[in-house]
This record gives sequence, C-alpha cells and structure tokens, in this order.
Amino acid sequence: MKKQILVSMVTLTLVTGFLTASEATTCTSKEVIELIGAANTLNDSIDFSNALLENSKDMLSLSESLLAAGSMANTEYIEAMLQLSKDIGEMADRIGEMADRILVMADKIGDMSDRIVETQKIESQNVKLTQANLLQAEKNLNAALDAK
Repeated sequence: MKKQILVSMVTLTLVTGFLTASEATTCTSKEVIELIGAANTLNDSIDFSNALLENSKDMLSLSESLLAAGSMANTEYIEAMLQLSKDIGEMADRIGEMADRILVMADKIGDMSDRIVETQKIESQNVKLTQANLLQAEKNLNAALDAK
C-alpha cells in the first residue's frame, strides 16, 4: 500500500514538474505514459535494490554461522580431504602396478605371436612338401598303371 502511494505521489510530482517546466496547459497521453513508465522503472529499481539488500543480509548471516562453526567443521573437512587424497594415491599406485602387468603380458603376447608366425611358416613349407610328395606319388602310380 505504501509503495502504491509512493508511486502515485512520484508520478503526480513528475507530471506537475513537467507541466510547470514547459508552461503547457495540457499534457498528451504519450507524455503521461512516459512519466508513468519512468515511475514504474524507478519502482522496479527500488524493489530490486531491496531484494539485493535482503540477499546480502542473508549472506552475512550465513557467513557468520559458518565462522561460528568453523573450527570444528574445517578440521573434519580437512581430514576428509586428506583421507580422500590418500585413497586416490593408493588407487593410482594400484593402477600403475596393473599397467606394469599389462605391459609384461603384452610382451608375452608379442613373443607368442612371433612363435605362431614361425610355426605357420614351417607348416606352410610342410604343406608344400606334402603336396609335392602327393603329386609325385600320383605320377608314380599313374606310371605304374600305364606300364601294365
């Protein structure tokens, strides 16, 4: 209610001041609307300023309560952070150990793949020789059958 009265008074004062300053006997509706808009903007600005003031009071109250509980909360927080850091360090060590095991296993897999390749080469030569032997045996059998 006080706000509405204040806005009306400011608007009336502005309109009266404008009319007196310009020495006009009539005022257009556009000018009145502009003055009311200016008064509403001023009112919105005051509301915003009051809201900011309330927020700053709340922040001050919160900071004071944090300071009051500060010494106990800070030590518990620091202890929790240190424990978390320790746990992360242990986990990093375990990851490093696992990475070392993976590298050793990768080397073993590489050695095994080299052996497999060598085995395949030997088997390919054996298959080639077997084919050649079978072909020669076939030729020999055909020659023996032709001789009869």
